[in-house]
Amino acid sequence: MARATAELILIPSPAMGHVAGMLEFAKLLIKRSEQLYITVVIIKLPDYIDSVSGTFVDAVIASAGETRLRFVHLPPTDPSPEWSSRTRGHFVYRLVQSQRNHLRDFLSEYPGIVGVVVDMLVTPFMDVAGDFGIPAYVFFTSGVAFLGLMIHFQIVQDEEGEDVTEFANSLTELSFPSYDNSVPASVLPTVLVDKETWLGRFVVFARDFRKAKGIIVNSFAGLESHAITAYNSTTTVLPPLHTVGPIVNQTRTLSGASNWDWLMSWLDDQPPESVVFVCFGSQGSLPENQVREIARGLERSRYRFLWSLRRPPQRDSENNKAQFPGEYSDYNDILPDGFLHRTAGTGKVAGWVPQLEILSHRAVGGFVSHCGWNSILESIWCGVPIATWPVHSEQQVNAFQMVRELGMAVEISLDYCERSVNGRRAGEMVTAARIERGIKGVMEKESEVRKKVKKMQEESRRACEDGSSISTLIAQFTNTLHNG
Repeated sequence: MARATAELILIPSPAMGHVAGMLEFAKLLIKRSEQLYITVVIIKLPDYIDSVSGTFVDAVIASAGETRLRFVHLPPTDPSPEWSSRTRGHFVYRLVQSQRNHLRDFLSEYPGIVGVVVDMLVTPFMDVAGDFGIPAYVFFTSGVAFLGLMIHFQIVQDEEGEDVTEFANSLTELSFPSYDNSVPASVLPTVLVDKETWLGRFVVFARDFRKAKGIIVNSFAGLESHAITAYNSTTTVLPPLHTVGPIVNQTRTLSGASNWDWLMSWLDDQPPESVVFVCFGSQGSLPENQVREIARGLERSRYRFLWSLRRPPQRDSENNKAQFPGEYSDYNDILPDGFLHRTAGTGKVAGWVPQLEILSHRAVGGFVSHCGWNSILESIWCGVPIATWPVHSEQQVNAFQMVRELGMAVEISLDYCERSVNGRRAGEMVTAARIERGIKGVMEKESEVRKKVKKMQEESRRACEDGSSISTLIAQFTNTLHNG
């Protein structure tokens, strides 16, 4: 008699980090269960919005190599001008909503599904799954501490009737269950304290989290023991928490590509842990005057560097089409006069590069990062300490967590923000002196920060070997099959 199989549907948010993380999660599930078959539902951003994500997602899919893993692309939709009128997050949210009927059509033709796992930013799909009686889980791509903060804000907003966006104006530091230390108002994420973003999207996400069959978080106990304990100790009834991290994108997308040979060859020639890697992620960019300050800070630090420099989003004024960051055609147009010539022997400037492949290189010793959660996990996995420079989303509180809660990062900034929120000034200048100091701090060979990161690297590897949380999840999925 053939063994029964379970079909699981995974739906990532349409950004490269979210797709890559969900795919690695799918591989973990398949590796640990012969009963699971997984379909990943892909929603693509239009190429004019993000010229990098689509190509990267294609490469990730091509590398999957699993017979029990398949991909389904939902049909493209034609964005309305209103989608581009506000933030990138608003665009993605509207794109997801536009795909509800397409997902409904797909699920109606696909019987026997034991569960749907939706990304934390695509929770509107949970209701579609519910219409078919399919259990819905949330895949949370940030840390448990931020998950706890979101749920705390939702409870205070909905059950205590308090306007949580006013927390941003607090003159004192604030106390939240998922953080061991008091939290300055200046590092509260813009997605929680900007009224339009909070009420329009993120409080909706948080309400949906609480309806889930379970919340799957890309983290591990060794990294977030306090936040995990706080979540499990809350008096409010919450879905079961499954920490399945660290999940990092293992896809090798850079090796063997002829146009990157020069970069890898240069890294191969550098001494161990001698290069500082500067990168603000696929959606991170900075204004021209700030870029020049980074150049001055790098030059003054006298450290070797690899700088992933991306152009800020441009706006098509005729069609009002917002974009994600793109690539510069000539770095001389943006960098200080003579910078590239003076640093030709010690540094390289490039566009977008896959972070994990760079961080894995023996020559890289420090990482100036925007503190996206995937970037934090990748830095820990590779044992490379971070100098923090958040830009948007929840990155400010991630930076706070790494510097103040865990002592595993050096501060360049904790509260830099790309846009104004509740009186905060957008993009206040980070000086070359601060940048130089941060680079020197993160590159210090025998620092306590480096020692803590190396120790956490070992814990991250042990967490991957454990897999007990993954096994619990698989049991839930397969129990649905047997009991259905």
